[in-house]
Amino acid sequence: MRIRRLKLKINVVGERAVGKTSLIQRYVEARHTPEYKGTLGVHLHRVDVELPGDEPGDLILANIAIFDQMGEHAIRENFRDALFYGTQGALAVCDIERPDTLHTLAEWIHAVSAVTGGVPFRIVFNKVDRARGSKIGPEDSAWLKDNFPGAPTSLTSAATGEGVEEAFAGIIGQAVDAMMAGEKNRKVRKLLRQRILVFAARREGNGITKSELFSNMRDVKPDEVMEELDNLVRLDLLVQYDAGPKTFLKSSTLPASFRYQITPLGRKVAASPAIEDLVVE
Repeated sequence: MRIRRLKLKINVVGERAVGKTSLIQRYVEARHTPEYKGTLGVHLHRVDVELPGDEPGDLILANIAIFDQMGEHAIRENFRDALFYGTQGALAVCDIERPDTLHTLAEWIHAVSAVTGGVPFRIVFNKVDRARGSKIGPEDSAWLKDNFPGAPTSLTSAATGEGVEEAFAGIIGQAVDAMMAGEKNRKVRKLLRQRILVFAARREGNGITKSELFSNMRDVKPDEVMEELDNLVRLDLLVQYDAGPKTFLKSSTLPASFRYQITPLGRKVAASPAIEDLVVE
């Protein structure tokens, strides 16, 4: 059994009065305050959750920082980097009685993506206890499908607690899965980097061509090999030169006649995997 500890930042976003704070209170404190009081600034709530790991018996202990910020567009645009930096997931909340709050979620999700490069998100239709007053119809559903195809959704009520646990568990699970997948991808990339450098070190006298790499690494997609070659050239672990006169270049979008030569720093990294933290993201 292995225990993995993680820290996650989840942002709850959406327009004013959609129930963001009430949802967080219901999830974190198991309570509901019926009186509306708008959020001023940003509030932080912390909660610890346990999740199963990748292998049977493994356990993930996640400390979740849930950020609740006021639904003001000016705050979102002027302090976007500070609000969303380091975010691993977003809960985007709308009010089923106000269709406009669904459509403006596009702006909130795009703001988060602009800072993070794209993280998991879940769209929450809140206040389902007022289902008879729902004004979100087929056209709004079609808009959602067109703009965010496949986006996970939840129906919630902060007043009754319906769907709240599932909504937060859903976005936390999405964020954890994305984080774990990212770590696996980085490990695969580091291994590929090491394989290329070791191969280049063995062929130091003549250098290596793209064709030789593709042939030696049939288990790796050619575009992945090319991407890593670009990274290695940028890091000065490899250099490129024309197979004729050895004119060294920095670009890798070149004909197959160009070869790659390992550098002294590249030889050092090839011989010492511990230095493989030189990663180009």
